[in-house]
Amino acid sequence: MTTRIKSQMLSALSLLAVALFLGLLTGRPECFLVGAPLLAMLLWTASVPWPAPVSLACAVSEDRLVEGGVVQVTVTLTAATAIPQVEVFAPVPARAELAAGRNRAVFGLRAGQPQQWQFTIRCTGRARFALGEVHVRVWDRAGLLSQELHRPADTPVRVYPSAVPLRRPPHPRQTQTASGNYVSPAFGEGLEPGEIRPFVPGDRIRHVNWRTSVRLGQLYVTQYRQERNADVVVMLDTLTQIGLPPNTSLDLSVRAAAALASAYLARKDRVGLIEYGGTLRWVRPAVGRVQYERLLDTLLTANTVFSYVTRDLTVVPPRILPPRALVIAISPLLDERFEKAVGDLAGRGFDVVLLALSPVEITRRVVSRTPLDDLACRLWALERQEQLAGLCRQGVEVLDWSPEAALETVLAPFARGRQRKVAVG
Repeated sequence: MTTRIKSQMLSALSLLAVALFLGLLTGRPECFLVGAPLLAMLLWTASVPWPAPVSLACAVSEDRLVEGGVVQVTVTLTAATAIPQVEVFAPVPARAELAAGRNRAVFGLRAGQPQQWQFTIRCTGRARFALGEVHVRVWDRAGLLSQELHRPADTPVRVYPSAVPLRRPPHPRQTQTASGNYVSPAFGEGLEPGEIRPFVPGDRIRHVNWRTSVRLGQLYVTQYRQERNADVVVMLDTLTQIGLPPNTSLDLSVRAAAALASAYLARKDRVGLIEYGGTLRWVRPAVGRVQYERLLDTLLTANTVFSYVTRDLTVVPPRILPPRALVIAISPLLDERFEKAVGDLAGRGFDVVLLALSPVEITRRVVSRTPLDDLACRLWALERQEQLAGLCRQGVEVLDWSPEAALETVLAPFARGRQRKVAVG
């Protein structure tokens, strides 16, 4: 524990020093009598023993949760001797707020009896921080000295982006050879009936269509279409962001990426991730729950890294960006370098879908609603429509996503067909 001298103690020492100096200077005993009570108080304060050190223990209810979740913090204090007054403070991390209780308290401790103190915080945005930091201050009986104890944070907490369920994500145009949920034009083992043809030697008996065979007088078999999976790569724009936390353009993009990853992994597709920004990070496409956890951990730390130099996507290994992969780019299109990268992927023959998050609506939330600001936002929206039309002419299929619209609503018309180039949400 660290001992600190309070301002009252310094004032008492200063008055005592002045009284002794004046007494020695003038030779008058009254000055010594004035300083006597101060000297007695200081001697009494020094003679009173300090209470025994306070032991601290901190526990949290959860260490992995999603945005909007709550976590309860329990602090337990124990002292060997009675302490009449203890001040406790636990700071609340960024992107979190108090949901119940108080993070500052003052109470007394009984000898050997644990005292518990609880409060609840709500995590408003994705973050990775540590809980358990506690500051304890113990006062002496005169209130002139204090001892402070600091317990560092030692419990890591991860707040993952919330992912809304998507029932019908965009279908890829090309599939892979592994088994999945997409019906392939090729015939083979599957559940989707394709066509009926006459029986030939080598066909399996369980594929015989008995109803047709009885009606036509000879054996016929039903051919089934193979069920394949696809490779999906989510490309996240981390060059710039706009807005205020926890609803910046990057936060909304990360939530959309988490929702798309969850939907495609549920369909047995291989899902990967590319962060396109000042630094180029990627996650190799894979399937399963472990892959989803890996993607969430990467999205948790996604942040804007500005740089005048960006790496070309040609440096990405083919195993990260497979040739027949569906690339879903998520961006507010605030930096022309990301727009150029998307156009380059479309020119190289990739199946590219751009989920264009509208920065105009995000800006309207944070600026004053004056006629001049409204006119500027309207002009910006017109320029953005021309920007999206230019991407469509390059072969990129664009989804215009307004933050006010649900992601499922934006993707719904696109999931029904791939012919439409722009769907306004």
